[in-house]
Amino acid sequence: MIRFILGVIIMLFFQCIAALLNPVHRRGEGIKWWLVSHTVAMFSFVTVYTAVNLHIQSESFIDNREDYRSVDPRVEDNPPADPVFGSGPLLYQYIIRNTALGLIPNTMFNLNNWLADGLLASSLFDPAPTCPGI
Repeated sequence: MIRFILGVIIMLFFQCIAALLNPVHRRGEGIKWWLVSHTVAMFSFVTVYTAVNLHIQSESFIDNREDYRSVDPRVEDNPPADPVFGSGPLLYQYIIRNTALGLIPNTMFNLNNWLADGLLASSLFDPAPTCPGI
């Protein structure tokens, strides 16, 4: 199922780029390179966000299920379970939230939302006559 979704996302990206570069869709205008670069940047941010999140999930549920001393050396040998997070994957994710590994997905998500909001608020959607001179 994951490979199918990944294939759909990659095909959607290439179809978007092909539509932006196809001369049929441009009505005599040049290629809008800012829109092509915007699309590439958004796809890149989402790819990094997804990859790092999957890595964090793998680390927390497989590699460090009960051993969070490798992340935070201040933790004692037998720490008490946290009343909110307990122990295990959720506590591991809570501990790494302020490390580089924990900040990357949040940064990518915010940058991608910023780009999406900028695209929606840009002048791309200003009304333009389809038949000039009428």
